Amino acid sequence: MTDSKVVVSEEALRSRVYDLGEEISRDYAGTELDVVCFINGASTFCADLVRHIRVPTRQHFLSFASYPQGNASGEVRVTLDVAEPLFRRHVLVVEGIVVSGRTIKYALDMLALRRPESLVMCALGVKRAQLAVDLPLKYVGFEMGPEIVMGYGVGSGVERALPHLVAR
Repeated sequence: MTDSKVVVSEEALRSRVYDLGEEISRDYAGTELDVVCFINGASTFCADLVRHIRVPTRQHFLSFASYPQGNASGEVRVTLDVAEPLFRRHVLVVEGIVVSGRTIKYALDMLALRRPESLVMCALGVKRAQLAVDLPLKYVGFEMGPEIVMGYGVGSGVERALPHLVAR
């Protein structure tokens, strides 16, 4: 990882996650919130975020995988689904880094069929220049450039354990 540079420090992450928790708490004051964590990339972020949300929450996990032959159709496979009803609930979907948004859009469309009261997103980071679909991104931690970002639960190897975000 010697060719990596820190793009978001541990201190900046802590501060922004706290601020997002405060904003979400204000927006949902007097209600209950269902937080759906899009794993694996959002698990660290989601765990820290939920600790700063001061309204009652139920936490759920959702996971998808692309089909082995590629994903030209945009179709994905559910590998872990939300186990409790979301009907008439306020739902916040938490994602790590949003790149094209296609897979998360598929998940949001699936969750919308369960007729929640509201359905919005919180992302640790967004690469807006690469977004291919419209998403209800109500809360965004950081705007990201085109580089590959790893750390703070994001990535596929040991870099996931980094307490900050790095890019290569």
